[in-house]
Amino acid sequence: MFRKSAFIWLVAFACYASLTPYAASRQTAENKAATVKKTTPFVEFPRGISGVRYESGNRPDPFWNPLGQRKGTIDPNSEMPRGNPPPGIAGMSTNEVELLGMSLSPEGKTAVFKGTDQRVYFLREGDRLFDGYLKAITIDSVLLIHETKLRSGKVLTQEITKRLRTQ
Repeated sequence: MFRKSAFIWLVAFACYASLTPYAASRQTAENKAATVKKTTPFVEFPRGISGVRYESGNRPDPFWNPLGQRKGTIDPNSEMPRGNPPPGIAGMSTNEVELLGMSLSPEGKTAVFKGTDQRVYFLREGDRLFDGYLKAITIDSVLLIHETKLRSGKVLTQEITKRLRTQ
């Protein structure tokens, strides 16, 4: 009888011992998964460069831009682009503005211009336009300096005289 009860106890202990680590490991794995989900946000890593080089085999590269590869074709004496003009008189060219009149006062000389937006602007000597500046104001004319910036870094200047229309 002792053998029989010892055998039953041994089988019961073996079953308990074999099931306990499974249950404990399952429970801890679920707890770990729950804590990992709560504490660590999901981060997607960017894909790295594969490092595969294109072998042409006497064929043109389909991803090569022929327009961007011309290095010697840009003339250094061509005009450099100015970009988008700002609003107001600072965004208007010296050829676009129209001289309406002048004012001579003890504070200084003022020229009255009409812009392309049909507004009137009062400029003093040294005020800038989009492609130049106002150099001098006389009784019946103004002297504007037109600046052309070249790709080589040079700045070409041209004097433009605008006269009042007197009849």
